[in-house]
Amino acid sequence: MPVASDTMGLIVYPADPPPFPSPGSVLKNVVVRGTLEANQKLVLTLDLYARTTDPKNDGNCIALRDFATTYAYACPPGPEDGPIGRATFNGTTSASLQLQGEKLTQGLQQGRIWLGVMVQGLPAGQVALIFKNLVATVTLGL
Repeated sequence: MPVASDTMGLIVYPADPPPFPSPGSVLKNVVVRGTLEANQKLVLTLDLYARTTDPKNDGNCIALRDFATTYAYACPPGPEDGPIGRATFNGTTSASLQLQGEKLTQGLQQGRIWLGVMVQGLPAGQVALIFKNLVATVTLGL
């Protein structure tokens, strides 16, 4: 996940969600644990969000474009955005991560989810962030 600058209080979502098949309503809860690693030492907070509706159709979201191609949307926090986790770097290159929440579970149930990020404290220049050692705990039921 390349990150170029602070998000100035907005949540940035990719234009296209990752494709995957819906497991249906048997999915009751999801918790994902792992590590977020950076290519340099950071002092920053990264908040992660999920939404189940396309930000393209949200009048409050701003399209981020590279000439004619929309690559992401920047949205003010609203009812469609559910906080799912936070990673805090304190002068380190890695931060522990736990993702969970209603919007995360709903999006995975539906097979359509946008994962977004709000960042505070990024240094100038590009920073690369990599999710590592992700393990999901899934609760199923009828």
